[in-house]
Amino acid sequence: MATALGSPPLGSSAPEKRLARLFRREIAPHIAALDAEGARRRAHFLATLAGCALGVPGLAALLWPLGPGWAVAVGVIGLAIGANILGRQQRSFRHHLRQLVMPAICQAVGELQHRTGDAPDVPFDALERLGLLPGHNWRRIDDVFSGRHRGTGFVMAEVLLRQRSRGSRRNRSRKVFRGLIFAIEVPREVPARILIARDSGALGNRLKGWLKSFSGLARVALPHPEFEARFELYADRPEVARSTVSPSVCAALTRLADGHAGRPLQGAFQGRWFYLSMPRSGDQFRLGSLFRSLDGLEREAGQVLRDIRIVHRVIDTLHGELGSAKAAAD
Repeated sequence: MATALGSPPLGSSAPEKRLARLFRREIAPHIAALDAEGARRRAHFLATLAGCALGVPGLAALLWPLGPGWAVAVGVIGLAIGANILGRQQRSFRHHLRQLVMPAICQAVGELQHRTGDAPDVPFDALERLGLLPGHNWRRIDDVFSGRHRGTGFVMAEVLLRQRSRGSRRNRSRKVFRGLIFAIEVPREVPARILIARDSGALGNRLKGWLKSFSGLARVALPHPEFEARFELYADRPEVARSTVSPSVCAALTRLADGHAGRPLQGAFQGRWFYLSMPRSGDQFRLGSLFRSLDGLEREAGQVLRDIRIVHRVIDTLHGELGSAKAAAD
């Protein structure tokens, strides 16, 4: 991250200094046992891989007279078995690491809870209908962090969304979104549905506006050129949208957009929450690896802490801006 989402050098913040103390006290004494567990799991995987390497070719050679297809099928199945075993060993090892390290990271950050697999505070279906999230029929929710920062409640979820379809010959799966979704409290309920969509060019914006009209949303123009160059605002109550997405909010969202290296951000107001979708690639909060030394675990934990605190940097940018937005009902 840069500009609005930038941060000082690694290890310089108070949470990172707290994590260093917690790491030495609560995590470092367990590293030798974790290294031994990793060695045991690697040995198990390599033994299985060697068995496949020796057994599969021999079995394939026996089946070759029956047809090349049988031999190829056996080879593919053998590779799939090896990959599955590696995946299970890797996931299990990382799960052990996370159980040890994540509580220390949350304690270092303060007012932070962590869970996986469930984000009830993020209304995925409603956000899909509003247009913040793309259409999807399969989702995986990885890390979910919730807490408060500067008196503002938040939820940050790392998710993968896919659209799966059945074809005449095979099933298809297409990734439509991977990244972070933020839910940030606002001081008052916003009595409107408001979507802050990324700019799609003249033709794309025109098509988008036509599609949004079917769900009762209309394009709302704002006198903020920098915001208009990056976003398109839609709402079912234009007067509420103009009051809520004030010039200061436009400036904050513009800074966030400029500070995000990747696909454009999108935002939405609904009820007592401001939602932000931030596309990002890869696993954002990965810790350790079965095939990597744990000597660098403290550095990795510090980087994960920094990545988690992106929600703080988002709130820091928005703080005071959303708080000054007034709903038309006031």
